Amino acid sequence: MIKMKNVNKGINGCCLKLIAAATMLIDHIGFLLLGYGVLEVVPVSTQEYSKWYYVYYLMRCVGRVAFPIYAFLLTEGIAHTRSWKKYGLRLGIFALISEIPFNLVCCQKPICGETQNIFFTLLIGLLTVEAAEYAVGKLSGKKRTLAWVAIAAIGCMVAVLLRTDYDYTGVLLIVLLYLLRERRVEQCAAGFFWLSANAPRIGFLLGLAVSFLMIRFYNGERGNKRGKYFFYGFYPVHLLVLYLIYQWLMQNIGNL
Repeated sequence: MIKMKNVNKGINGCCLKLIAAATMLIDHIGFLLLGYGVLEVVPVSTQEYSKWYYVYYLMRCVGRVAFPIYAFLLTEGIAHTRSWKKYGLRLGIFALISEIPFNLVCCQKPICGETQNIFFTLLIGLLTVEAAEYAVGKLSGKKRTLAWVAIAAIGCMVAVLLRTDYDYTGVLLIVLLYLLRERRVEQCAAGFFWLSANAPRIGFLLGLAVSFLMIRFYNGERGNKRGKYFFYGFYPVHLLVLYLIYQWLMQNIGNL
């Protein structure tokens, strides 16, 4: 009799990345092509506008699945990486690569100081955790807790000053997920309630709940390792492609 290999049940890291990338794409399609495209040209008082707005809102709700997964996978990466400096360097490089496509999507111009892309938030979260871990290694007792609080506050302030996507909310989420990484249920509950408290719309809670439910069933395995840079590159590439589609749409929408 042929014995089947033991396969851990649950969702591996590669699958989580695919889910995050897909839901992020849906969110950005809704944000740009519908929010700044279709809904800008359809008369507000019409039934057609209501239908398009419903689709827009639904797509934005689906998009809430993405960021908690990215933040969670970052904390997993921090816990298991051989070199956090190389990890941070990759995040920094792609933050710079992504900035122009991100600005084009958010501000319709290549240079914009109003907001910075999500790679900057992830990088600040990484540096915050590593700085706190370093400080904690030099301290004892209650000073360790104070170090975490102080350094997390500094990380949050940096994110706010730079106006990164998700700013202090994202950085503190990363800190929470990292500190609770050995207790998955508490980790998911804390992350969900933190983002829920800062959610601008009540409908977004469903997307957040789905996201943390999938994180709950992460099986601790990375999955396929060959597509690592695909997921880094997907972010700036899909933003640039969506912007080009948006430009075409706005030039031809009257003919459609």
